[in-house]
Amino acid sequence: MSTGGPAGDEIREVEAAEGRLRDAALRGDVAALDALLADDLVFIDQTGQFLSKGDDLDLHRTRALELTRLAFSDFRFRPFAPGLVQSVLRADAEGRAGGSPFAASLRFSRIWRREPGGWRVASAHSTFIS
Repeated sequence: MSTGGPAGDEIREVEAAEGRLRDAALRGDVAALDALLADDLVFIDQTGQFLSKGDDLDLHRTRALELTRLAFSDFRFRPFAPGLVQSVLRADAEGRAGGSPFAASLRFSRIWRREPGGWRVASAHSTFIS
């Protein structure tokens, strides 16, 4: 994949947005997550449940999900069209979900869309990996 030109610029911008998303999720920063998630977000989690933006934010707002570790690696980026980039990555997470401790390795696929306020996640899917 080329990292030059407009597509390369978009990939670098989305890579930086992935870092902001990771940091916001780790801190439970609902305001930062709100800015990074599209209002019409479609998120299918690792259990197959559909989550809206509000559902995702509520997990952090209510502390139903508290992360103590979140490491992203093995990134792949693919520009689909100007202002539309797919990211695929590995996420190794630890924390508490519903009051119970957990540790999980997940693969995420996200579609990032450039909006007037910046890059936002329009669609996401996660699945458990070993």
